[in-house]
Amino acid sequence: MTLASHRTRFAVIALLLASLGLLLTSRPAHGGWSADPVQVHATTSLCPLVSASDDANYGAIIVWQENSATGGVLKARHLLATGDVDAAWAAPVTVSTADMARSALGSVADGEGGAYVWWMEGAQLYLTRVAADGTIGGGWPARGRLLGSLLDPNSRPHGVPDGSGGIYLGWLAPMNLMSAEAVVRAAHLGPDNIGKGGWGNGSRTLGSTQEFGEVVSAFGIDVASDGGLWLAFATTTVVELQVYAAGDVRLARLTAGGMPETGWDAHGVSVAPFRGDLLATSPDWDLAPHMSLAAIAHDGGTGTYLVYSQITGEEPNAIALSYRLARLNQAGAPAAGWPADGQPLSPGGATSYGDPGATYSLRALADESGGVQAGLPAFFTHGTMYELRRVSGTGTTLASTFAGDTRALEYVARTDGGLYLASFWPNGPLGMYQPNAYIRAEQSSPGQGFLEWHTEPSTWYGDVGLSSTGDGGAIFAWSQVQERFGVFAVRLNPSGVVTGVPPSTASRGVRMWFTRGVGVQLATGGGTSVTLRLHDVTGREVARGEWESDALAQWTMPGTAEIPSGVYFAYGHAGGSDIRAKVLVIR
Repeated sequence: MTLASHRTRFAVIALLLASLGLLLTSRPAHGGWSADPVQVHATTSLCPLVSASDDANYGAIIVWQENSATGGVLKARHLLATGDVDAAWAAPVTVSTADMARSALGSVADGEGGAYVWWMEGAQLYLTRVAADGTIGGGWPARGRLLGSLLDPNSRPHGVPDGSGGIYLGWLAPMNLMSAEAVVRAAHLGPDNIGKGGWGNGSRTLGSTQEFGEVVSAFGIDVASDGGLWLAFATTTVVELQVYAAGDVRLARLTAGGMPETGWDAHGVSVAPFRGDLLATSPDWDLAPHMSLAAIAHDGGTGTYLVYSQITGEEPNAIALSYRLARLNQAGAPAAGWPADGQPLSPGGATSYGDPGATYSLRALADESGGVQAGLPAFFTHGTMYELRRVSGTGTTLASTFAGDTRALEYVARTDGGLYLASFWPNGPLGMYQPNAYIRAEQSSPGQGFLEWHTEPSTWYGDVGLSSTGDGGAIFAWSQVQERFGVFAVRLNPSGVVTGVPPSTASRGVRMWFTRGVGVQLATGGGTSVTLRLHDVTGREVARGEWESDALAQWTMPGTAEIPSGVYFAYGHAGGSDIRAKVLVIR
């Protein structure tokens, strides 16, 4: 069952799905955007992990784990802006030669048309790079590079692009073998698998917490305006063996080489107290929970936003969480007009009595307009709601977008300050309060999204992935094992699901290009009559022109001088031939 729905606030996804009554039948797989999803890869095997990242040309690199009898294979394909699978990639790329079960998968755009892909085998973290030409990047092992180990298989790393073709990847690692006490480890690598910015080729410990008798209970990273790194981390003080005291939430500013920025030390500055000792004594939480209690995002300038949780003890061995948002300047001091410890963030519902897992981590995402999207989970007796609240640079709440109970949660920014949000549930209801099987791509109001669900109590979906396309749109990918079989995708823009794009095959006799400040231009040989329409990725006509010439000539399409950046598709006739061409506009 499939529909496009307006953003609707809901607390229990089962109630929402039960109320929707528009039923559409599944259609055959195909290439190119239309009313049907695009088939990225055909397989009847379950694909329990899916990820997507920007290809720097309005398409996406789709990566998935495909189960096998002995574990699973990790594959990737390139989906073009048109919705066609890239024919230049002869077959799905083998991302890792290891046939292994994997517990987590993610990808980060490399800014050059390829993607960095990380995954976990148990608690071990691997990384590789898929190049734009559909090969594994030079310098990367065919099996993938082992970077280190996380605390356990349910912990998760955090990766961000460095803005110049590299990746920062951070994780909570055991302080020593068999230890439940953690430190932040991170690597900064470039396309050739070599450390960038003087970082070195390996990982390094950040925050220098051991010097202060501390361990780390949560962390977050984001790239700074100069290509360095913002680090937020929550510490817990070690008094003696398995005896702990309060620590604090801290902010550090690092260079691209991992050293403290000028004016900073390795330990950073304190933002607020943090009662990690209450985590350690609670029977329902760990000292470093899978649900991260800190997140960070740049503010579009030289400062940063910090989302963090304060912990209090409501009763013996039980804790309660409350959330706060701080904005700090380049020196780590509160931004003008912001309280020293930030402002409260209070979602509907309650906080969890126990660790709900990495999916429900606090999140922070720059909104591309100087504000932030703060991610906040809230818990109910019969379900869970995840809220992404958009807050302006002055601290004003602008909007909220909601997701329901989910095993995965993906989100990317829209260029207008909004966001896209993807979630799913794999199987039909197996219990009284479970939702239907569903996949969902939602976006900020007033945009429409994509929703499909099934009531049968069997497995339908494996995972979802979501990628920004860089032009205000997004590509939503998922895996499915009933009715459709394989990995599929749809494209969204702020108006909703894209259902038609003209073909982009090359045409003879007409040459087209874009000139900044002028618009789309074309040249033809003599004796040519040209009729031409220009469409955006939704199929909407944005310009039209007709020309006659007896000699070699050049024209500018009227109405194209101010069209925004993006991929456009020309469709028309020149003499007796059809014109079908793609024009890339970059301003």
